Amino acid sequence: MAPSLFDDYLDVRNVETGPDFDAADDRTLRMASRPVDKGMLDALVRYQETFLAHVEADVRPEAMARAQTEALAASGLDLKAVEWGLSVLRAFGGRRWTLQRLQSKLTELEAARGPEVDALRQRVRDELQKQERHTEALSRRYGAETVALLREHEATLVALHTRLTKVLSRG
Repeated sequence: MAPSLFDDYLDVRNVETGPDFDAADDRTLRMASRPVDKGMLDALVRYQETFLAHVEADVRPEAMARAQTEALAASGLDLKAVEWGLSVLRAFGGRRWTLQRLQSKLTELEAARGPEVDALRQRVRDELQKQERHTEALSRRYGAETVALLREHEATLVALHTRLTKVLSRG
């Protein structure tokens, strides 16, 4: 891409070449986002754990509203910071959950034999690589330091993502 008015953002490298518009979009979003540091991540995890502690047992709308209020208080964050931070955790958690499911499927397929299984195994491997690329793309959108921190806490974040998805999809 041509030099940009925004090239003075040194922490957001301009690595786009060619017609990769997703990379340009990610870079623009990166300039508008704030990093998730250890303190913010701890507060977001506290928020999710508090919220889940209330709504896993009681799914009534009143309980959800009460859980939201108590989770905000426990996190020490304002609603805007929580919503922004949770969007980062959802993007990361969803990718990594999918990757874990694909890895489980690949492990199952390793024991099986046959041409159909070989083709399926290759499709799963291709999808695993695609999910890894998408996770790396999150670095462009949210910052390499943020994604590195999320990877350090991947097990916890994916577990919270799974629990939250189950609660919110109960209908």
